[in-house]
Amino acid sequence: MDMKDFESLRNECKAVGRTLKFEVQSAVDIGAGEIDLVWTKKDHPNLPTFKLGFFFCPAEDEVSLDYITQSTAKAILSVCDKVVFVVADEAALKSVKGKIAALDSIGGILQLKKYAHAVKSEELLGGMR
Repeated sequence: MDMKDFESLRNECKAVGRTLKFEVQSAVDIGAGEIDLVWTKKDHPNLPTFKLGFFFCPAEDEVSLDYITQSTAKAILSVCDKVVFVVADEAALKSVKGKIAALDSIGGILQLKKYAHAVKSEELLGGMR
């Protein structure tokens, strides 16, 4: 994904977040490193704020395990409730979902498949067009 496409996608994702009544922050560091996009919503004064972190994956068929683990760690340490990996195509989607499943199969307290998700950019944006 070249820089122009990245900016266009990020701008469209910002618009989707705002349409859904989220506060939207771009390229923000809220505690543990930069997150490409963060959607924040506080629906009730006595309930916690909901944070959704987005990472736009490099346009490669095979997304690296390091990228996924580092990005997930940034989101967890930044108190995001969910993390979404936005990918350009089906091959990258399969790569990210496979790595999430593999990491999840190791076990532990965090069930990664409940926390980290992957979606193609057209699927994310398609629901709002």
